[in-house]
Amino acid sequence: MSLNRLNSIRTLDSLSAGVLLALACALPLHGANPQLLMKTTLGDITLELEESKAPISTLNFIRYAQGQFYDGTIFHRVMPDFMIQGGGFDKNIDKKSTGLLPPIKNEWRNGLKNVRGSIAMARLGRQPDSATAQFFINVVDNAGLDQPRDGAGYAVFGKVVKGLEVVDKIRNTKTETNAKYPGGKVVPATPVVIESVTVVGEYDLTTLESKVKKLEEDANMAIENAAAAGKAYLATNGKKEGVNTTSTGLQYRVITEGDGASPKATDRVTVHYSGKLIDGTEFDSSYKRNSPATFPLNGVIPGWTEGLQLMKVGGKSELVIPSELGYGARGAPGAIPPHSTLIFEVELIKIN
Repeated sequence: MSLNRLNSIRTLDSLSAGVLLALACALPLHGANPQLLMKTTLGDITLELEESKAPISTLNFIRYAQGQFYDGTIFHRVMPDFMIQGGGFDKNIDKKSTGLLPPIKNEWRNGLKNVRGSIAMARLGRQPDSATAQFFINVVDNAGLDQPRDGAGYAVFGKVVKGLEVVDKIRNTKTETNAKYPGGKVVPATPVVIESVTVVGEYDLTTLESKVKKLEEDANMAIENAAAAGKAYLATNGKKEGVNTTSTGLQYRVITEGDGASPKATDRVTVHYSGKLIDGTEFDSSYKRNSPATFPLNGVIPGWTEGLQLMKVGGKSELVIPSELGYGARGAPGAIPPHSTLIFEVELIKIN
């Protein structure tokens, strides 16, 4: 994972604790996946959701369907060589906000692929866990969406099992530009309305709700354990010879004393570095890429901004960064778990 990618993640706001409430599995009766009927003005689409592989997204979609959130929304973004996207705007291209649930965890690593006919969660760029109600149906194979474009891919949670010809009707509908949705010529000239989305058959709501509670408890316990482990590591490390602790809680140890200038927070610097978790897992290394990193010192995590100002050009230090000076409760998807204490070995090559 490149430092630039970590830097971009650093700017994200932490999601609310309400996200944890979405961590649940929808358990259908008799071992069958839940199916939902989506009625549109161009015909009906039947969706089968992969609750065992994408429980969070499945439950989220079912809850929006149960709350009739999708009724009257449209497919607002149609790209015939890519996908059709809906679930967020009404016929007047006004964004629907009443009834939105908290954003959900991104399940992009569940093994499901963005292939023709699959349904996936839409989200904001550079915010992997920002999906709420909007979804898209792939009209071609989109393998690129399975890759970590900005820390994560796009989470598939089901597929069209009936009505793919309706999907193609929507795909081929005439589109135009619209000032309310500045995404190019992608808005259908004649609105394609989602009239309703309903669950076909029954599913075990009681079991689903109990699993929500269990997953919430497990998630909270994992957060508490990670935070406790980080504090314990910092307490032990702070007693080691040569380790200094600043007023913010940052710990640093000089490996090689440099003989050049020290950077200011407004400087751009070039460094070599490696980063690992307290269990020894390495999550990034410019050494392995054989490519030093250059960045503005005030554009990275606070632990780096502070720590590198304590160094001199030509020097090398170990920085042990508490979670609150790193990626905090958010973590860095695919690389750094929430509440992680981080260990960096940093070599300051030059000030630009």
